[in-house]
Amino acid sequence: GLHLALREQLGTDRPAGIRAIHQHLAACCDSPHEAEHRMIEILATTLWDAQRSGRAPDEQQYLEALQRL
Repeated sequence: GLHLALREQLGTDRPAGIRAIHQHLAACCDSPHEAEHRMIEILATTLWDAQRSGRAPDEQQYLEALQRL
C-alpha cells in the first residue's frame, strides 16, 4: 500500500518537490526501488506521527525528512 501511495505522490509531484527528491535519491542508490524503500520509511513515520497526534501530515516536515536521506 505504501508503494502505491508513494508512486501516486511521485506521479503528481505532491507534495511539490517530492519527484526531484526521488530522482536525486535514485541516482545515489543502487536502484530506484531502493530509493522508494528509503522514502517509504519516512512516509510511514510521517503518517504514524500524524495519526498519533490527530492531525494531518505535515508536508513540510515530510519533505525535510526526505531531503535528509
